[in-house]
Amino acid sequence: MSTEREAPVLFEPDGDMQHLSKADQRRAEIIRLLMESPSLQIKELATRLDVSLMTIHRDLNDLQGQGLVRRLRGSVSAEKSMLFESSYLYRTRQHVSEKRKLARAAIAHIESGNAIVWDDSSTTFHVTEFIEQVAPVTIITNALPVMEKLRDAPDIDLIALGGKFHRSYNGFFGLACERAIRSYRVDVALMSTTTIQGLSMFTQDEQVLRAKQAMIEIARKKILLVDESKFHFSALNYVADLSVFDVVLVSHSVDKAVVEQMRQAGVKLELV
Repeated sequence: MSTEREAPVLFEPDGDMQHLSKADQRRAEIIRLLMESPSLQIKELATRLDVSLMTIHRDLNDLQGQGLVRRLRGSVSAEKSMLFESSYLYRTRQHVSEKRKLARAAIAHIESGNAIVWDDSSTTFHVTEFIEQVAPVTIITNALPVMEKLRDAPDIDLIALGGKFHRSYNGFFGLACERAIRSYRVDVALMSTTTIQGLSMFTQDEQVLRAKQAMIEIARKKILLVDESKFHFSALNYVADLSVFDVVLVSHSVDKAVVEQMRQAGVKLELV
C-alpha cells in the first residue's frame, strides 16, 4: 500500500475524459463512492483505491477545499445534493452516452460561420467532439474544459470569457464574466441546466444563474440539451422558461408523460 498504482478507469468507454489527471480521476471516484455511502472510513477509501493514506488525505484536502466533503474522526462524508449540483468531476461521468447523442444532434442546429456562446455544462462539453463538422465557427465560452479541448482546433476562433474561476464548475463566473457576455451578440447559445422543474430550468448557484441568463439574452437562437437525469433533482434558482429556447433536445429515455407535458405547453422539443 505504500506505492500508488494506476487509477481505475472512471468514465464510460465512449466518454472523452482521458484528459483528466490520475489525481482528478481518483477524486471523481471518491465522489462516486460517497454518493453511494453516507460516510466512509478514510482507511477504507485508501484500501479501495489501493493508494497510501497520504495520497487519500491529499485528495480529501482538495475536495474539502471545494466544499464537497467533510472529515470527522477518521471518516469522510458528503452532502449528496451538493455533490450532484456542484462537482464537475461527478457530472462528467453521468449519462455519457445520452450526452453524446444530444451533442451530435445539436450540430444540426448550428451553421458554418456562426458565433456561439457556450456554457459550462458537462452536457454541452460533448459538442466539442462534433463542432469541427460545421467549422469555421466562433466560440465564446466560460468553460475551461471547452477551452482546453478546442484551443488547437483549426477553423475555430476561440474567445475566453473572463471572471473568477469556480473550481467546482471548472469555469469562470462573476461580474466580469457577465459583463463580457453582454458585450457580444451571437447567433447561437448552446446550453444545458442543472435540472428541469415543471416547464422551467433551475440551477443551484447564483453565479451560474446570472451567466446563463446573460447568454440567453445575447443569442438570436437558443439551444438547450437535456438528458434524463435533469428531471430527478431540485435546485434553488429559477433560470428561464423552456419556451425561450428555439429547440430543446431531449433524450428518448425521458418519461413520456414529461415529454407530453412539454409538447402540450408548446415547448419546441426534439427527441434524440
